[in-house]
Amino acid sequence: MTNNQHNKNLQEIRFEIDKIDNQIVDLIKQRMSIIPRVIDLKKNYDEKFYIKSARESDMIKNLVNTVEGNYLKQAIAGIWRKIICVANMKEQILRIGIHNPCSIGDYEYLVKEYFLPNLDIINFDSDINLIAEMQKGSINIGVFLLPTDHDNFNKKDSFQENWWINMANNQIGLKIYCKIPFVEFSKDNKQSNIQLVAAAIKNPEQSMQDQTIICLEDNSQVDKAQIINLFKKNNFNAKILKSVKIQQLSGIVFYLIELDGFYLEGDINLKKLSQSNIKPFIKVMGHFPTPIILN
Repeated sequence: MTNNQHNKNLQEIRFEIDKIDNQIVDLIKQRMSIIPRVIDLKKNYDEKFYIKSARESDMIKNLVNTVEGNYLKQAIAGIWRKIICVANMKEQILRIGIHNPCSIGDYEYLVKEYFLPNLDIINFDSDINLIAEMQKGSINIGVFLLPTDHDNFNKKDSFQENWWINMANNQIGLKIYCKIPFVEFSKDNKQSNIQLVAAAIKNPEQSMQDQTIICLEDNSQVDKAQIINLFKKNNFNAKILKSVKIQQLSGIVFYLIELDGFYLEGDINLKKLSQSNIKPFIKVMGHFPTPIILN
């Protein structure tokens, strides 16, 4: 094949690619043109927070399942997260606050990867101040570090991982609704251990597959093994993320627990736990769709 023939063939393929790219852009523009109709419907239902996390999660998972290969799956998830976030921003301005007392740059990086890189983000030293700003409406999404059993917290701030105790007692309807990042990799891959959760004043939504986050209070004489056994006996798959004793509240231990499945406040199965012999007090803090796991 001559160089001229090679270049001609390459040009033809590039023309085909450009044509497809233009079609993709036209379809995205067409998708965005529908957003005003969505806004009108949501306003008619008097909704204050428009993000539908369960719908978004199910949509992306369904799209990811139509392709093969981790690179393409990751690309599809990333592209559609950005498309969805642009639609979110057309519906309402997103004002994001991060509880970040140790000024860890990775938090802001992960949040911008999940939403959009040009979003204005405010970092807060105090979770109480962040929750107060959400109550006033100046912040509509709060982001917090999710404690895990392998976290290496900055010990300079002992409350960095204990924000959930204050959130559990909020009176404004603030609930966890998503986990960041949305795409994770199997344990065989090296990745950041940082996991964040976003919270907003919104109604709970159930997706195809969810995790529920609860705060459990109990007598300090009850140990972790008893807590886990209680959940196992009642057919829950539970993981204790964190346990904390507060000096001002002697005799009480707080547990942050992740449950497989979707459970609402007042769920009959959770009530059975509260009526057990150890009588824990349980508060549902919210839910998040289970992330996409890639090898």
